[in-house]
Amino acid sequence: MTLQRLSPRRPPLHYAWWILAASVVIELFGLGFGIFAITTVYPYIIDTFPDWSRSTVFLPTSLIILVVGALSPLTGWLIDRFSIRWLFAGGIAVQGAALYWFSRVQTPTEYIASSLLLGFGMAGVTILPNQVLVSRWFHARVGMVNGILLAATALGAAMAPALITRLIEALDWRTAFQLMALIASLPPLIVVALLVRDRPSDMHLTPYGAELTTTGRVVAATGMTLREAARLPTFWFFAGAIFLGGMPCYAYNKHILVFLKELGYDPITAADYKSLFFLVSAGGRLVFGWLADRTDRRNLLLVQVLLIACGYPLLFLVPGHPEILAPALVLFGAGYGGLLPSIPILAVHYFGRAHLGTLLGAYKVFYDIAAATAPLFTAALYDRTGSYFVPQLWLTGFAWTAVLLVLFGMPHRISAAASAAPAANPVAG
Repeated sequence: MTLQRLSPRRPPLHYAWWILAASVVIELFGLGFGIFAITTVYPYIIDTFPDWSRSTVFLPTSLIILVVGALSPLTGWLIDRFSIRWLFAGGIAVQGAALYWFSRVQTPTEYIASSLLLGFGMAGVTILPNQVLVSRWFHARVGMVNGILLAATALGAAMAPALITRLIEALDWRTAFQLMALIASLPPLIVVALLVRDRPSDMHLTPYGAELTTTGRVVAATGMTLREAARLPTFWFFAGAIFLGGMPCYAYNKHILVFLKELGYDPITAADYKSLFFLVSAGGRLVFGWLADRTDRRNLLLVQVLLIACGYPLLFLVPGHPEILAPALVLFGAGYGGLLPSIPILAVHYFGRAHLGTLLGAYKVFYDIAAATAPLFTAALYDRTGSYFVPQLWLTGFAWTAVLLVLFGMPHRISAAASAAPAANPVAG
């Protein structure tokens, strides 16, 4: 009689990883092919409507982001009380309708109205609800998970310019946008219906890596309310760093195609450089997210804003030295990629996760104001001066001010928040 050696059974894959996969699809198609499709078409809008000012041409992304930002506190409040699945479904449907309407605009009024509608749709699919969703399902590997999630956004942004520009060159920008409406809607709706569940308890599960009591219950999430956090200087220094660090990022990623066109780059080459910028940012989000679980999170934020502050001014040299463009995009893109994942990671690190939806809703306002203001700020200064030189000076100053805020205003840890948030990753310094 022979005895068979039984290999130990591997534990089944935790459903949290399926939630992360669903969020990646929502971010990749819903956000990556949503707002970044708009930025790709700006050179063609200039050609189609030559009498429109630059401020009018660049208005849509600012309006979209302002709407999303204005709705962020409401979105966070709704997330803490109602089903994220319904928020996703409604947002995706509205976004698809808005992209289709955008493809048919003829007047500035229609241009603006379709952009506002797109903002309402994106409020339901943008980063905030996905960050809260994965934070409910993951109590460990918080940095890596947020890095993966936000890398999907950057990957969508990297794919969109090259793909859409080629579609436009082969067809026309209106037909290309009708195809984008389908691409941005169908895959996210499918994963919402099949995979997304609001909380682990809906499936009688515990969050991945959750701490348990002696009776097997999940340790209750603790942390500061928004009112309590807002009393601390760290809350406002972090908000200032997010705003000022985000200004050059969102000025450039919205103007890069027009900037390169004016330097003589053809549309496809310019789109490929924009894709490089977002591809690097996707890698930055993965790397910084992975590092956030293993090292000092505040120092990582300092590195991110330093990369922005050092990489962005290199763009001054591009007109005379085109070989600098790729290295500048790599440095700048890496910093841009790391900035957004730092928001939920440091929010949990400093303030806990009990009121994370509300806290992230507040921080998203600062980030979105920067994202909405920067393109218009740059366009207005361009209209006034006739070049990108003056806005680039201002944006460089903003980036270095963000470095000073992190360096001198943000501690490595808030002891009260650390003791109130036991679920935060204990490895991070």
